[in-house]
Amino acid sequence: MMDSFGITNDDHVVVYGKKGCVFTPRTFFLFRSMGHDPARVHLMQGSFEEWAKLGGEVETGPSEVIKADDLDLASPPTYRALDASNVCDMDHVLRAVEASQREDSREDDANVDSSAAAPVLLDPRGTTFDSAHMPGAINVPYLSIVEDGDRLKFRPRKELMRVFEKAGVDVQTERQIVCTCGSGVSVCHLYLALEECGRDNGGDNTVIYDGSWAEWGADESTPKILSEDTSK
Repeated sequence: MMDSFGITNDDHVVVYGKKGCVFTPRTFFLFRSMGHDPARVHLMQGSFEEWAKLGGEVETGPSEVIKADDLDLASPPTYRALDASNVCDMDHVLRAVEASQREDSREDDANVDSSAAAPVLLDPRGTTFDSAHMPGAINVPYLSIVEDGDRLKFRPRKELMRVFEKAGVDVQTERQIVCTCGSGVSVCHLYLALEECGRDNGGDNTVIYDGSWAEWGADESTPKILSEDTSK
């Protein structure tokens, strides 16, 4: 894919989108997760329309759209990607939920080893969180971390810190933070908001559950907290 776009490992990539686009943090996260130099990947705050209005340079004319059928999968790739980092699967989240439930059952036990503390589970969904979510998940609504009326801009750091504090989230916790959402998109806003607040997301400190509720909710065997008016 990167070869088809003419993108190399040495390129400085700036991710941007048009007004209303919500996928730019996801694209930004994928570049970094797959091993592109973090110093060479940036996410533009604001829309393409705002860039043009402020006098930013703009190219016009037709552009080529790369389709899956056009990819040359027979030739060895030039772009060097790594196995994805900072992501986890359903089994990892199941263990996190089970650890949280065990922790809740003995919260008054002073002898609990703090080094074995359960991961923190965060979910940025809006109203759908109330209808169904994972046990122990903390809701940090996606719209609370972006500017009013502009989903391509994060709120200032001080405001983001207040959002996390209001939700009872310690950004600097030594526990692992597992981020999940509905389909793996808005969760990337949450991941980056944590980073903007000074959290070191490196290693396995913070991970994204790529399957998110789309996978978890569809599996009848996974534990769920459902509202009273939800039949599933």
